[in-house]
Amino acid sequence: MPLTSFYTALTGLNTNSSAINVIGDNLANMNTTAFKSGKANFAELLGGLAGTSSTGNPISLGLGSTINGINRNNTQGVIATTGETTDAAINGNGFFLVATEGGMGFTRCGNFQINREGNLISSDGFQLMGYPAVDGVIDNSSLPVPITVRKGQVIPARATSNLGFISGNIDSQVEDGGSVRNAVLIYDSLGTAHELTLRYTKVGTVRDPVTNVTTTTWNWSAELAAEVLGGAAGDPPVSVGGGSLDFVNGNMTAPTTNPVLNIAGLASGAVDMQVSLNLHDSEGAPVITCSAHPTDFKPTQDGYSSTILTDISINEAGVIVGSSLDGRSAPLAQLALADFPNVEGLQKYRGSTFIAFPSSGEPSIGVAGTGGRGRIVGSSLEQSNVDMAQEFINLIVAQRAYQANSRVITTTDELYQESINLKR
Repeated sequence: MPLTSFYTALTGLNTNSSAINVIGDNLANMNTTAFKSGKANFAELLGGLAGTSSTGNPISLGLGSTINGINRNNTQGVIATTGETTDAAINGNGFFLVATEGGMGFTRCGNFQINREGNLISSDGFQLMGYPAVDGVIDNSSLPVPITVRKGQVIPARATSNLGFISGNIDSQVEDGGSVRNAVLIYDSLGTAHELTLRYTKVGTVRDPVTNVTTTTWNWSAELAAEVLGGAAGDPPVSVGGGSLDFVNGNMTAPTTNPVLNIAGLASGAVDMQVSLNLHDSEGAPVITCSAHPTDFKPTQDGYSSTILTDISINEAGVIVGSSLDGRSAPLAQLALADFPNVEGLQKYRGSTFIAFPSSGEPSIGVAGTGGRGRIVGSSLEQSNVDMAQEFINLIVAQRAYQANSRVITTTDELYQESINLKR
């Protein structure tokens, strides 16, 4: 029977040298952003059934080992702050989308830069993809496209469409027929600011002596100066909306839906406006109370005038927020993230960029914090997850295995020499 130990030992040399190559690659990329360490997996080579033992058990001779794959360790790397506003790290699952020559690529390396065309470019030279803002609104239900951000660009004006309150209280101690007011600046489609006055007039309070329930009613109106709507200076203010507010024991019970202000015929030439007066939060809870406390309103609105972009930042939802000369901010775009059923099935394409492979499955594309995708950490980068101490241990094990297989080859060679000397 021929000696197969020479061949089996040779496969051991090959597989362990491959393992050392993987370890060397891990150590070489200790400082590579978002690098994931690999590990060589071995599998046994079998020569088939050689017979059975005296007890009837099968006899299978081994023919060495082979590489059965290189698995990546996809655990989270440490996230380090860099201070660069274009840097981003993913805390959790997911990959950034980039536009490759053949379609889409995927990377966790978030050290992006802005090129001279204003495109956000990955470290491998691919354009970052996401959902651009149109008139300050991001539609992340559309297909991702390359993101363009130019510092110094004009951020166009956005007309106010929502007017709300962080908190609000109307003083219940106001006498019947008395009124209180608050004002807020709103913006039309040309970016012109207009002062909108909200006036609240107390109608009266009724207390039920049986249930001890107190109901207070107020009328409200929204007014603009007459010249804003084409009138003459000095003319009475023009009402652009109104209604009533009912409070039971200080809590608003009516209206149950948010009223809309209709503003038409603006003297600035801007398009007509419809502004939702958000008396309720996103969950439908009232945001205005009526208690024995001084009237206090903190109004908010979502419009702004045109301005110049000076800097950007990236928040945890992946929204690229532009900062302007006048200190305001506006959403410019939102980064898209992709996740896969089997991230180990991705194929390396260039540098830190991967592409989909049949074994990876189809990408699930969306935004950060949804569908199991992680959150974005702005001005930060994910570090390599290579454990140097563990890699040195693996290196020693692979080295010893390589040496042991070389001894088998030496011994087999000596046996062949003995066989040749038998006929002398």
